Amino acid sequence: MPRIIPQYREEVKQKIVFAAFTLFIEKGYHGTTMGEIAESLGVTKPALYQYFPGKEDLFAAVAEHARQEFKGTLERAYAGRNIRDGSAALFDALLNYVPQFNGMYSEMLLLATRNDRLRTVLVQDRTEDIRVIERFISRQQETGLISSRLDPRVLAVACDALANGLLMDVLMGMDRDEAKTVWIAALEQMVRVGP
Repeated sequence: MPRIIPQYREEVKQKIVFAAFTLFIEKGYHGTTMGEIAESLGVTKPALYQYFPGKEDLFAAVAEHARQEFKGTLERAYAGRNIRDGSAALFDALLNYVPQFNGMYSEMLLLATRNDRLRTVLVQDRTEDIRVIERFISRQQETGLISSRLDPRVLAVACDALANGLLMDVLMGMDRDEAKTVWIAALEQMVRVGP
């Protein structure tokens, strides 16, 4: 068997992840097969399995890709802005993902009730998402944007829960401007220290 150059292997993996990401968003996780992903790339299914042993493993890579995008979105939203303006920019950016991600994520939660491997991937994904937010908060505490007296982990979990709840509410019909107003006011209150 010929050796694959590591750089080429990584490039191919990224192409597979991007193709899977696109199909998962378009057709859902359950509605997308490894065969369809392979076909969209012009490769065989066995070739795909050389990179990812199963669809759950591929989803884990897709989740990591989405997390990296989220990190960039988070950094850009608050770059050079105060809490109010950064929170507004972040919420606007997150609203762009609502129709795509919430439908797929809801499906994933239902499938995870019967698929232990998928449940493990989702738990790990949520844990890593919280860590991204927690690290961001810690860095913002160093700059003074957020008080260092606040627990970054507690704040990260609260922000994540608030964002997911409001984004789900928007998906269910809540007015976007109302949701954004609640988001900004809640964040301003959460990062405030003292009476």
